[in-house]
Amino acid sequence: MTRYLFLLIALIVFNVQLSNAQQDTLRILFLGNSFTNANNLPSVFEQLAISAGKKVYVEENSPGGYTLSGHVQNPISLQKIANGHWDFVIMQEQSQIPSWIPDRDTLMYPYAIALDSLIHAANVCSRSLFFMTWAHKNGDLGLPVGSDTYEGMQQRLRSGYKTIADSLDAALAPCGWAWRTVRQQFPDIELYASDGYHPSFSGTYLAACTFFACIFQQSVAGNPYMPNLGHADAIALQTIASQTVLDSLNVWNTGLYDPETNAAFNFVQNGAQFYFINQSTKAVNYEWQFGDGNHSQLQHPSYTYQDTGYFSVQLISSNDCSADTITQQVYIAGSNGLVRLENAELSIFPNPTRGNIYLQSAVAIQKLSIVNIFGELLFQLDTNKNKLQMDTHFLAKGVYWIKIELANGTQQIKKILVL
Repeated sequence: MTRYLFLLIALIVFNVQLSNAQQDTLRILFLGNSFTNANNLPSVFEQLAISAGKKVYVEENSPGGYTLSGHVQNPISLQKIANGHWDFVIMQEQSQIPSWIPDRDTLMYPYAIALDSLIHAANVCSRSLFFMTWAHKNGDLGLPVGSDTYEGMQQRLRSGYKTIADSLDAALAPCGWAWRTVRQQFPDIELYASDGYHPSFSGTYLAACTFFACIFQQSVAGNPYMPNLGHADAIALQTIASQTVLDSLNVWNTGLYDPETNAAFNFVQNGAQFYFINQSTKAVNYEWQFGDGNHSQLQHPSYTYQDTGYFSVQLISSNDCSADTITQQVYIAGSNGLVRLENAELSIFPNPTRGNIYLQSAVAIQKLSIVNIFGELLFQLDTNKNKLQMDTHFLAKGVYWIKIELANGTQQIKKILVL
């Protein structure tokens, strides 16, 4: 059974690595309406990315006037989502609905949730990204003339999109918020088409720059792709898009993007016995190879070698989206350097503990060290006593290792649990 599990994990890791190698191109799907297809926003974003040396593949489905509820029922949208393999699926609601309080609770949010569920059902590694649009030039054009303002509508759009993005742990591209800054600082740059709510090319370019900064978490300032724009205007739009995103990454949830795991580990050695401390990030599966034919799937395994010499310890950390491998070499000395814990006359009590612990040894304790599960040294004491009392209140609840150096030149490592 253990051998079967090892082969299964190895196969999964191989497939993940193969998939990653085949899909080094970032794949992005836009689901929107005329705000997305005006001036071909997906293509403008793609050209910005290519000009920055990025590899991207972009598709879209954005029929005019469409809502998220329409995409939930649209066979083209559903088919594209079901195909999976998307790194990002961008969702744009109709221009007014996110600003309607409380109508968005019934007209938008249930369908945003449904699409997000479909996206992750097709590919657990896909990332939902909401397209915060801009307010109409003079406020909501669907309301009585003079009863709304641009600023009021933009604030409602921000809250409407951010509420659903936060609830789904999805990211948010703050295109409308960058739009607001441009209106304040560069009022001569016309972002609107003649109807007062669709984007001009400058507006589309600003949105594309915002998506670039959001997806790549890099500034787009200085990008050479500036079609149909004056150099000064293009730089202004690039700079504001970059600042809007990068100055507030946590606000827009961009830190939730990266599913890549990173393998790392440390260890504490006591002669032939090792305590391996897993330091991998964003991993849920672990495959340890100890270099002598034995292995473990534990997160923090301990292992005692039966032979001396050098051994290569390999850790494969993985999740549903990625895998990473790290190898370190360990050395076990000859018989004179081996320490057998079972022969040591040392006791630590109580363990687990809520306060004081007591150490008692037949051989004088010369040095005591405490490290956490990450291998970080937290406390060290030089002494020459057979009995010690130590207060553990300075330690947070958790598991720790106590390394003890005895007067006879041997070492011991004990695990304690602080409650």
